[in-house]
Amino acid sequence: MKIGIVGAGAIGQIYAKLWNAAGHEILLSSRNPHKLTPIVEEIGPSVQAGTPAQAAAFGDVVLLAVNYWTLDDAIEAIRPHVEGKLVIDATNPLQHAEDGGIERVIEDDQISGLVMTGKLPEARIAKAFTTLWTGHVESHANLADPKIAMTLAADAPADRETVAQLVRDAGLVPVDLGTLAQSRPLDPPSPIWNVVLTAQELADRVDEFRRETAG
Repeated sequence: MKIGIVGAGAIGQIYAKLWNAAGHEILLSSRNPHKLTPIVEEIGPSVQAGTPAQAAAFGDVVLLAVNYWTLDDAIEAIRPHVEGKLVIDATNPLQHAEDGGIERVIEDDQISGLVMTGKLPEARIAKAFTTLWTGHVESHANLADPKIAMTLAADAPADRETVAQLVRDAGLVPVDLGTLAQSRPLDPPSPIWNVVLTAQELADRVDEFRRETAG
């Protein structure tokens, strides 16, 4: 599969490495693609560097993995190239707060996957690769035991299976949370966010979270 990765930070780089190792063709992008040359050379000869627009045009699937405060610029760049394509939203709706911490930038009753469908209605949106720090992914991917879980959500069952396969190809276990409307546990704060969990542990926490927030 050809995968265009928009954003060359920690998320973009770790999944470029894992998917390249699994045999996918990768175009890793940033606003300054010339700075990516040493990164893509280290990952492997089949990995290319380019702009966000080039990544979106290249990919059969596009991973959107930019900081949320740069999201609108990234969307503007990729919009002409993603009509009808599957775009996996790996962004978190967070920004740096004035007190030095991190704060959520969408309303408490909003779900980031649904927000993204409003921002990029041309594409088919999935949500995945947001809940686990890349350091955890790097140290746990492809371990035989314990195999750790990664959540996903998308409206179309076929899209969920595509994302699930990419989770497997990254050496993780997919846990399907259903549609985007059901994907609130992927957004911070939640009991699965940035915690290393097996698939059963993750599913149990999601069930408990949903029971608590339904009341």
